[in-house]
Amino acid sequence: MKSSNKGWVFAFWFYFGILIAISASAYLKILPVKSSVIPFYDTIGHFVLVGLAAFFSHLALNKRRINFLNFSLPLAPSLVVICSIVDEFLQRLSPNRSFDLTDLAANLVGILFFYWLAERWNLNKSSAHRGAR
Repeated sequence: MKSSNKGWVFAFWFYFGILIAISASAYLKILPVKSSVIPFYDTIGHFVLVGLAAFFSHLALNKRRINFLNFSLPLAPSLVVICSIVDEFLQRLSPNRSFDLTDLAANLVGILFFYWLAERWNLNKSSAHRGAR
């Protein structure tokens, strides 16, 4: 692992812990449901929370790609897509959660948007600043 990458790896694992806590709280019915005064807070939450997972994971893995059926796919965002789809379908089995295509769509759009941002992030930016000091 490059020393310049350690910060992204730490950020990813820290954020992953937050996501697990939020997900567990939702499955345990600890999170408030439909109580926010912010319109579409749930959809916005899906977009941002899952999108940031794609962002941090893509940078933590140095934008690693895999070849799948003659396509070069970004590894981390692809894994986030799979986890997002599996989680949304698992919600059908939970008495405290419900499957929602809008949530899944928000997840996927968030993944695409934050992947796009991560692709534009210069991984050498932080190491270049350290070297200049």
